[in-house]
Formats: sequence, structure tokens, C-alpha cells
Amino acid sequence: MNAASPASPLRFCIALLLFSLLLAACSPSNPRVNMAGDASTPSQVQLNNWVRRQPPQIFVRPTIAPTSPPTALMVPLRVTQNIRDPVSLSRNLSRTFWQAWLSRQPFSVLEYAYDAQPYDPKRALALGKQKGADLVVGGYITYYLDGGHTGSSSVSISIEIWETATGNLLWSLAQGGFLEYQQAHDFYLFQVRTRQPVDPPSAILRLLAEEMGTTIHDWAHNMPPERGLLDGVFTPKAF
Repeated sequence: MNAASPASPLRFCIALLLFSLLLAACSPSNPRVNMAGDASTPSQVQLNNWVRRQPPQIFVRPTIAPTSPPTALMVPLRVTQNIRDPVSLSRNLSRTFWQAWLSRQPFSVLEYAYDAQPYDPKRALALGKQKGADLVVGGYITYYLDGGHTGSSSVSISIEIWETATGNLLWSLAQGGFLEYQQAHDFYLFQVRTRQPVDPPSAILRLLAEEMGTTIHDWAHNMPPERGLLDGVFTPKAF
């Protein structure tokens, strides 16, 4: 039996480093990779941490798209946990959500009622009618964990969109994200460290809002859903 080549551990470390860089480059929520070190010290690879999540769950959705993007009023999301100062947390996190939706532009107008009370469907609908909005956006922060820079963080939300003219619930969506704290990993020639965002819960919420906002944008602008790479490949017409 032949002995293993002395270069095998080196090749393994290089392959692992290249795989880490490729994984980081392919992740949309982790686009930045930094390397540091010199000939006398091991190289250090720093990766932005990434949010683990599933696609938004859709419980209620309309069957008809609007002829033009509607106007909407958003009220602060209600925190369902027993947590310190839930109203301030609700208003600040909801502002982050609102700003993320502004970048997606799902509606022709999206106003945020910062001073409104946390979400209650009847109260939100009344405020929406008073403001003259076509839709009201509200919902709940169902789970919140801020681990800072030394622990894991997690946020779960559910969003509801109501039509003010009819009082009908048009959309009900839910999604959660988890940002795991990871220790540094030491290898033969290099060390891999994962950077936490400055504000982990806000980073999670922003990403969830962007993904939900894309779904709502496509409906409000009457855009067909994007086709996947393999859509239609295995249908009878494809053969």
C-alpha cells in the first residue's frame, strides 16, 4: 500500500479555502470576502455571515392583480413576545422593514405611520381609510432574538395586507431568518473567521422584507412570476 503524499494535507487545505471563497461569492447575502496575513503569519479569511432562511410562506394571496400599483399605509408590526419596551422595538424594526420595501417599490406610494399604535387589523383599516390609502400593511414580529456580536440572532415575522375599500385580507405571509454565531476555524495554512453584521436582527429583517417585497411587487405591478432554470424542461411539450 502506498503512503499518502506529503502534499495531500496542503492540497486539502487549498481546496477547502477555494471552496469557502466560492461559497461566499455565490451567496447573495454574503458578497464580501477579505483576506489578511503575510509570509510569517497564517492567512486569515474573513467572510460575512449569512442568514439561514426558507422562502416566504404564503397563506392568503389574491387571485387578481391590480390594474395599476396601489397606494399603501404601513403601521408598526406588533411584537408578540413578552419583551422589554415592545413598542419602541416594534416601531424601529418596522421602520427597517418599511425602508427595505421602499427600495423594492411594491406600491406607487408607501407611507409609514411611525406614531401609530402597533398593528391591530381593525384600527389599521380605520387609519388607512382616513389616510385615503388603497391598502394597509401590518403584521407581527413573532420571534426576536438579538445575540449581538457574540451570539446567534433570529427574527420571524408575519405580514398581512388588507384592502381598505372592502376590508378584505389580500395577503398573509410569514418568514423567519437565523444568523448563527460561528467560532473561528483554524486550518493548516489559514484561519477562517465569520463577521457578524453591526445590527444582526435588522440585517435579518431587511433580507426577509426584501424577499417578501419582491413577491408583493410582482403582484402589484401585474408581473408574471419568474421562470426557473428547469421550468418546462420535463413537460410533454419539451420532448
